[in-house]
Amino acid sequence: MKIFTILKLSGITVVSRFFIRIFIRIVKLNSCEKTVCKIRRSCSIALCFFMSFTGKVFSEPISSTPAIGETVILSVHTSQNKIIWPNRAAKSLTTPSGWGASWGVIFVGAGITDPAAYSTEPDVAISFGMGLGNPVTNLGIQLSPTIWDVSKFDNFSLSCKVHRYLGKATSLAIGGENLFADKKKTDTGESYYIVISHAFQNVHSHNPDVSALHASFGIGSGRFDEKSPLDIQSGKGRYGTYVFGSLAYEIFPSANIVIDWNGLNLSAGVALSPFQKIPVGMTLGVADITNYSGDRLRFIASVGYAYQF
Repeated sequence: MKIFTILKLSGITVVSRFFIRIFIRIVKLNSCEKTVCKIRRSCSIALCFFMSFTGKVFSEPISSTPAIGETVILSVHTSQNKIIWPNRAAKSLTTPSGWGASWGVIFVGAGITDPAAYSTEPDVAISFGMGLGNPVTNLGIQLSPTIWDVSKFDNFSLSCKVHRYLGKATSLAIGGENLFADKKKTDTGESYYIVISHAFQNVHSHNPDVSALHASFGIGSGRFDEKSPLDIQSGKGRYGTYVFGSLAYEIFPSANIVIDWNGLNLSAGVALSPFQKIPVGMTLGVADITNYSGDRLRFIASVGYAYQF
């Protein structure tokens, strides 16, 4: 067991004000049309995988073995009952969660969509990042730069979210994706969201300290509500639902069946964390299951590695 020193954030007030403005942008639905070519689902797959893959909470003693789930299993007890936490595997495929990385966590990985929407070619993105702060005592911050074009390595963007642990295995996050991207090289705009996630306390997994059922629910702009010009040309409408969510259920230790709705379409698959002592996770699934957006069913996958120092 190890006690981690809590990082005190001097810029919490500034960050909080920034994300309050983000929330206002989400609530204020965008009425103007944006020129978005196609949605790079591999980028969102990679980012969402890492957002659930790396989340860790530091304030109490934790196991010295790094965990891949949205939280490390904490030795946290209330005066009335014991909190059970999400398992090690990812809880979503194409949507963000309320959990996030905090101080002491760095991560890297990649996501692929094959084929990309309205294309015959695969789409690949690489993302990496780190966590700051403490979501239990103050706020956690997750920063995730993304490489959009792995063939040239000249197209980058930043995703960021602030997350707060609310108690009883529930966490809230407000974030933005594809920030500061070069609009001449990027085929999708900025996205903003707010999301809450919860590990159900009365559904135990193979590990009695871990919940087998996890859910997230959120609302967002950008990739969560704007359909591509090709979708519009195909008669599939201009806007999505703005609302997104995911549901994950453990079928084997650290192996989940996952379904999620990202505001534009439905995805389903599995999330695995196959090695007990090696912090590697992966997801495999299919996207665009419905005819609400896109032109066909497509394969999605991601793999990542997290390190705790």
